[in-house]
Amino acid sequence: MKICLAILVLFASLSQLIVAVEPVPSESQNLKKGKSFTLAVLPDTQFYCDVRHKLSKKWGNGDLRRYFFEQTRWVRDNQKRLNIAFLAHEGDIVQGDVPEEWAIAKEAMSVLDGKVPYCMCLGNHDIGYEKADNKYGFNIAVNRTTHFNKYFPREKFAKRKEFGGTFDPDRHDNSWYHFEAAGMNFLIVSLECKPRNKVLEWANKIVAGHPEHRVIVLTHAYMRANGKRIDKLGYKIKGNAGEEMWRKLVSKHENIFMVLCGHSSGEAVLTSKGDHGNQVHQVLSDYQNLNNGGESWLRYMVFEPNENKIKVYTYNPALDKFRDQPSSRFDLEYHMVKSK
Repeated sequence: MKICLAILVLFASLSQLIVAVEPVPSESQNLKKGKSFTLAVLPDTQFYCDVRHKLSKKWGNGDLRRYFFEQTRWVRDNQKRLNIAFLAHEGDIVQGDVPEEWAIAKEAMSVLDGKVPYCMCLGNHDIGYEKADNKYGFNIAVNRTTHFNKYFPREKFAKRKEFGGTFDPDRHDNSWYHFEAAGMNFLIVSLECKPRNKVLEWANKIVAGHPEHRVIVLTHAYMRANGKRIDKLGYKIKGNAGEEMWRKLVSKHENIFMVLCGHSSGEAVLTSKGDHGNQVHQVLSDYQNLNNGGESWLRYMVFEPNENKIKVYTYNPALDKFRDQPSSRFDLEYHMVKSK
């Protein structure tokens, strides 16, 4: 009888122990516990830095830098409210590759330092500057020289936990960053304007080497406002336009789900199927031709894991208003919660 009672007591104790042990949560359960998060996107800021060339005079004001600061301050101040995990700048940071314009960009972007991690890509206005006898007074993208690396040096960003690496060990022109949000790992590969074949080969290796990461390709000139990828891109620099980038990089990887770009004035979304059957959302935003060179219009994308959606908003912090037309406010389907 005593033996039976002892066995019953032992069984009861084991039962309590089994109940007390939590099962290992699945990825789906982890994501359900994770709240939504936001990716902020800055389109072309060239007119906000335009203090030498003053092409912005057509709006009656030659110094529009306040709009750049409105953008970065708003992102900083709303980081907690929107759970902003990262910011991506789509290029054409400055109007021309000259020190006084880069100084403005550096000061504006530094507002985010220690608050919101960010990366930037180079546009055609950010490289290969030379004076010229034309209506603008200068040419751009005649080569790949740039002051960007002086004002946004690799060694500064290499100290950050989000930093992954660069194509060139001494330059920051092509880089990759990573971050974690809602139980998912993300990777952003930032590519130069009209990326060279060797840069795309490097990017292919980075993406292939991180199959567990969800990848965003950030580049400047990729698609037009008509929703088609750019097949030919001018300028003296040699490299690949959007259609070639799709074929040589974007379409080849199952874990690439988005491309972000600027350059072409307007808004567009193109969703294409990659070689592995995966959907890739290619998203253009560029407001430089609107009043005051864009007047601080920016994008923010709210990832909702439980809804498997990315909710895209177009907002102006200087005017405190949204663009509500279908091309400005829309949802993208993106699978984040695995079905059981």
